[in-house]
Amino acid sequence: MLSGCVSKSEDYKETTVSIDKKGKITHEIIESFDKDYYNEDELRSLIDDELSEYCRSKSNDKAAKLASLEIKEGMAEAEIDFESFEDYASFNEVDFFYGTVKEAMAKEYPTDVTLKSADDDSTIGKYEFESLGDNMIVVVSEPVTVRLPGKIAYSTANIDVVDKDEARMASDSVGLGYIVLK
Repeated sequence: MLSGCVSKSEDYKETTVSIDKKGKITHEIIESFDKDYYNEDELRSLIDDELSEYCRSKSNDKAAKLASLEIKEGMAEAEIDFESFEDYASFNEVDFFYGTVKEAMAKEYPTDVTLKSADDDSTIGKYEFESLGDNMIVVVSEPVTVRLPGKIAYSTANIDVVDKDEARMASDSVGLGYIVLK
């Protein structure tokens, strides 16, 4: 199936996961589709079959759905909606979390990390991080751009803040990346 994603930016397309205020995840995918033997109907059928199988396995027909698929200029662009971060993580077999810092700590995500401020060069450590318990956090384990439902306050060193509400995990990163919202 498709493995990259597309940003809504008209200037630059890349792997993008968007989170709305209710926690719904939209995975925007883009991948080369330039071979003559490729077929849009077969691709749509393959994606639909994989999503249907996933939904059946979760006993939830709303867990994941193909929102759109378009082939243009040798590129396939797909948008898949996931009901929750758990569905996105499970379907893609990656570590991905969206919730409060307290909830992340309850799931035993490490807190002994250094976070850099999105506003200046300052950093915070474990105790300051843990005191942000009610702040929302995104934890990622793969190189991906994340579009967020709020402004970024802090991130780990392997996360590049692109805009006030968008960050990207570096492609050569190993381990988890944290993005804490204000």
